[in-house]
Amino acid sequence: MSIQFPQTPGFTGVNKPMRMEIDLFELEVEGVIPEAINGAMYRCGPDPQLPPRLGDDIFINGDGQVSGFYFSDGHVDFRLRYVRTEKFELERAARKALFGAYRNPFTDDPSVAGRDRTTANTALMWNGGRLYALKEDGRPYEVNPMTLETIGRNDFGGAMASRTFTAHVKYDPETHDVIWHGYAADGEATNAIAYGTIAPDGTLVSEQRFTAPYASMIHDFAFTENYILFPIMPVTSDPERLAAGGSHWAWDGTKPTYVGIVPRNGAPEDIRYFKGPARWSFHTLNAFEEGDRIHLDLTVSERVGFPDIPILDGSPFDPDKGRSLLTRWTFDMSSNDEGFSETVLWDHPADFFEMDPRVAGRPYRHGFMAAKEKDMVFNMIGHIDHATGETRAYHAGAGASVQEPVFVPRSAEAPEGDGYLLAVVNHRAENRAEVVILDTDDITAGPVARVHVPMPLRMTFHSEFVPQAELETAAAL
Repeated sequence: MSIQFPQTPGFTGVNKPMRMEIDLFELEVEGVIPEAINGAMYRCGPDPQLPPRLGDDIFINGDGQVSGFYFSDGHVDFRLRYVRTEKFELERAARKALFGAYRNPFTDDPSVAGRDRTTANTALMWNGGRLYALKEDGRPYEVNPMTLETIGRNDFGGAMASRTFTAHVKYDPETHDVIWHGYAADGEATNAIAYGTIAPDGTLVSEQRFTAPYASMIHDFAFTENYILFPIMPVTSDPERLAAGGSHWAWDGTKPTYVGIVPRNGAPEDIRYFKGPARWSFHTLNAFEEGDRIHLDLTVSERVGFPDIPILDGSPFDPDKGRSLLTRWTFDMSSNDEGFSETVLWDHPADFFEMDPRVAGRPYRHGFMAAKEKDMVFNMIGHIDHATGETRAYHAGAGASVQEPVFVPRSAEAPEGDGYLLAVVNHRAENRAEVVILDTDDITAGPVARVHVPMPLRMTFHSEFVPQAELETAAAL
């Protein structure tokens, strides 16, 4: 029997599966790690454990892995583990892939009909002293924050009705609640949207829902002190297309963009929709209120930015129209106009945003992101200062690829945005990776420290930093 991964772009070169679980003790450190950086930087991303069932697959359908860089008084250890989802365990027992195309159960082996398909491969949630791996097509999987061993799927004691849970929870810095949503809450290709809050102790406090104008990917959302914002854009799903074995997502440029804005203390019936031309956004940076206006900062392109997602009118992927730029959408809540304004904030393609979490949902000054030249992989870390309009960037070097940065304040009392950015940088040509640590005073000055990893690390999607004090509290649970 021949067991091989396909020799296709999704499984070769920088996308070649690692298929490893790793413990690395005492990583090499160049420079001095700042005293403020004590805790764990977690990352979550895909890495298929087995060749795909259908002969080829897309990157985002790989099995979830969680990794952690553990910082302690200038020392750094590293750990990497698979998330033992139900899908992972069933396929490991069978020694072959049983689940088929991305979010299409009609392509699965009949033996796994009705089983949990999520790979838990996208992002992380820290809540109640517990760490969760997330993917928006299922419920969270809890992992041990120190060992990264899987504890199990969490449905909040049976209290959650939604079948799905966002990969992008939001943390309110004042209440310390988690704000969440789940699109396709009644199952794949449905337009029910669930949303609510989770208390700091991990209790599901609320779950409400509304029906969106059409079924679409709501990968990310945003909140302010008084509102929750849901961007509904025409990357659409269709049950008939799924049943025919087709792509879960397709771009339908005939549909408008909607942004649903619902009061945090109101009812779903209070939602107000603003409407604009067809747009695509993957991630939000922040939202905040300014009098009667609400601003939403997010990455925006004219058409979907993924070449793997088909265009319903049959036109080819257009990389120029797929360029995502940091953009501000502004909504006037005092007006009867259903439109919104659109202003580009930085003309470099950018995404994978980060900000000082202490001002999330409020007026803010500093934004951080992964950025790139027009036709390259993400090779820079960017900084925008909204007060001055100035943008700066750290270039990681020729052939380097940058992953999402995380922000760590210099101290609890430090002003907004004053601290450090941590990001994994891959140097494939040199067969290695590193964590660069940048001082936000001037990221163009380059790293104050580098943590060397003696191998490349497969690309992940999102990261989370948990301070040492919170890890110690969690250990006592």
